[in-house]
Amino acid sequence: MYMDYSKLWKLLVDKSMSKTDLMEITGISSRVLAKLSKNETVTTDTIARICFALNCDVGDIMECASEERLSVYGTYKKYGECVAKGEMVKTVQFTLANQKYKVYQSNQAANKSTHIHCENDGGVYWEFFYAIGTVATTSEKKLLIKPHKSTDEIVIVLIKGKPAVITGLDENGFVSSRGERKNKTDIYVMSEAAFKLFSPRQI
Repeated sequence: MYMDYSKLWKLLVDKSMSKTDLMEITGISSRVLAKLSKNETVTTDTIARICFALNCDVGDIMECASEERLSVYGTYKKYGECVAKGEMVKTVQFTLANQKYKVYQSNQAANKSTHIHCENDGGVYWEFFYAIGTVATTSEKKLLIKPHKSTDEIVIVLIKGKPAVITGLDENGFVSSRGERKNKTDIYVMSEAAFKLFSPRQI
């Protein structure tokens, strides 16, 4: 069992408040806010401060939940174990409902100048576009990861931030977050936003 603070974030939205606003009116630190965001344990004093500031009851901001209800993203955030760190990616492993997952997360955050390419050599490439002067642009392309295929794990390449585009999905053994794997060795490639809603289809 764990404490789920999803109700708190919904309440903030309903009150047109940000997490920064919450810190200001309660005096909680960014470290405590990060713990709340990860559904980690906080003190009763913290809970009391939030309830007082928002004029609500404990049940309005939190509830006790079972690990069985965790999403893939929730399990990744709560139980993911970093097993390797490289120049371009870190590797995180976890298990959900007896299914093993391996996530290669980019260290750098993508933005609207970033294109991600899934190519037929099995590699995922990072291409960054930047301006030269006022009219011309150029780009730099490098290998992000050549992920290891596995029949025992669901493998995901997770791109931090919001890339402009991810090409080559649903071909060459790469699948989008909403796609369907044709083989157990197919690899998912997705942004953070897509990962939050990700639920793999079983084959």
